[in-house]
Amino acid sequence: MSQPTVSLVLSRNPTARISVETRARIIKAAEELRYSPNLVARSLVRSRSYALGIIVPDFRNPFFADVVSSAERVAAQEGYAVLLCEAGEGNAAKYLDALHARIIDGVIIDAVGAASVHADLLDRTNVVLIDQIAGRWPGIATDAESAGAQAADHLIGLGHRRIAFIGPAIDAHSFRMRERGFWKRLDANGLSLPSEYLARGNATAQEGRNAMRSLLSLDPRPTAVFCANDVIAIGALKAALAAGLRVPEDISVVGCDDIELCQLVTPELTTVKVPARELGGRAARLLIRTIEGKGSGKRLSRLLPVELVQRGTTGPVPEAAP
Repeated sequence: MSQPTVSLVLSRNPTARISVETRARIIKAAEELRYSPNLVARSLVRSRSYALGIIVPDFRNPFFADVVSSAERVAAQEGYAVLLCEAGEGNAAKYLDALHARIIDGVIIDAVGAASVHADLLDRTNVVLIDQIAGRWPGIATDAESAGAQAADHLIGLGHRRIAFIGPAIDAHSFRMRERGFWKRLDANGLSLPSEYLARGNATAQEGRNAMRSLLSLDPRPTAVFCANDVIAIGALKAALAAGLRVPEDISVVGCDDIELCQLVTPELTTVKVPARELGGRAARLLIRTIEGKGSGKRLSRLLPVELVQRGTTGPVPEAAP
């Protein structure tokens, strides 16, 4: 068996015309010999780094940890390393420029306001967007508007009429769509969202606490609150309990994402399940297909579905509430 044939198989060359039987024999032999390809030499030959960048807003949020974990697993299976960047609320452009300087092959950008990044910067490398307006760049997205609508439907169905919203101040498409779906469903049911029932802050548990304290000081206070993600909701839940309220007897709380912590708090958090791992895995596959010239480069038209999961933080509207 010739050296070029072995090299084509082990380098996963997409243009190689090699039979399945020959490919299997080479891979088996490589496994028995514990062969590991020289990635530096491979990169030099192909003018590629075999490295991907992933930019997320906050590593502390378990939702983004799940996105990254799944994307990294897919990348590793395809022979790519991953560089991680935490952009916070406004550093996407800075990190994108830094990754480009390191000659990475492509970047996944999740929920950090890619719309605010200049198009020329996005065009400098292969890009896949998660839960953002993809436009001319390929992307993977969930049905964020449905998430807000399902939360509203659930609370309205329980009889709530004074329903508040806590969301982050950052300009992230998925958060805006969750808020839009929530507001539209309230409006369709003849309910309003007064400005005092709309609280904003950073997407952290502490900001969730602060926002809930403000809402609880209102007269009349809301009987239910929808939070744009679970981290905010957990902070809001803690504030309600610290104020001596019973959840859900006195006030109901709904989150969004369904991170693992939702089932570790008491009472367990009602939330809208968003498929974080599927987002990460699909984004990595789409990016690698784009890099290797196998994809169409078009944004997937089907939004990944979301689903409300009822647990212990939501119940009927309090009988004393008008």
